[in-house]
Amino acid sequence: MSPPHPEWSLRGRANFRSREAGDVDPLRAGREWLALAEGVEALGGTVVVLPASDPALSGLPFAAEAGHPLQPLAPNGKPRFILPNMKPEHRRGERDVWGPFMAKLGFDLITLDEGVWEGQGDVATFDGATLLFWGGRTDIKGMHAAKRHFSGEILELNIWEPAFHGNMAVLPLNEADAMLVCADVLHEDSLALLEARVGRDRMHFVTEEEMLLYSTNGLPVADTVLAPSTIPQRVRGLLEREGLKVAELRMTELCEKAGGASRCLVCKFADAPSSIEVPAENRLAAFKP
Repeated sequence: MSPPHPEWSLRGRANFRSREAGDVDPLRAGREWLALAEGVEALGGTVVVLPASDPALSGLPFAAEAGHPLQPLAPNGKPRFILPNMKPEHRRGERDVWGPFMAKLGFDLITLDEGVWEGQGDVATFDGATLLFWGGRTDIKGMHAAKRHFSGEILELNIWEPAFHGNMAVLPLNEADAMLVCADVLHEDSLALLEARVGRDRMHFVTEEEMLLYSTNGLPVADTVLAPSTIPQRVRGLLEREGLKVAELRMTELCEKAGGASRCLVCKFADAPSSIEVPAENRLAAFKP
């Protein structure tokens, strides 16, 4: 994760929320970010923090686009990390910050030589399969360039606006062996492919309107979904009927204005190897008031 800079502001205004939003309050955004980070650690996760150093890199808090960690390990025993090729011009410099940081943590870095690929925002895993999304911002060339570095079963899924990342179309709920799906933003062939692999009985459908309220952008950690408070009551009830807890977070600045919810603010590495050593200055405790 990476906190908003004290001078954080909206720059690109490239999504349906930020286009019409008023100015953000960076101090309030920082409190929203900290509440999410503390929620992750309270549920057993370890938050590794890239400090905010340049207010021009206003997209850094949305760490789902930092890239994506890979298993299995490289031949030298190190974990691998694919860096992104971002579409918005004002975000293209982010990988030059994430790259050295990930190398410091002990990752072997992978860079892509073609296409647009926006990292974990367009990657999901469910039931042993990797879902790779294209459309929105990631294009098919970028998705295929990234795909070469993944192993195992892979499903290629085509999305379209108003979803700009795959994490707006599908939310795996691995703890419940189910997923939320917005069929309205999935190409019909991709929807059929997903249904054939997963089974309709494990797919819970949300409407485009519910998706635009970030129903698919909650962050599952263990048996809890850390969700923005915009989540509709119907979707909250659906999650609870699946045996999941829902912890709502008020995110007026990061979500309702900037357009990224709790899942967008985290680059997650499940089952990370013990070879990753987190320096004390990059642990969450160092960033608490």
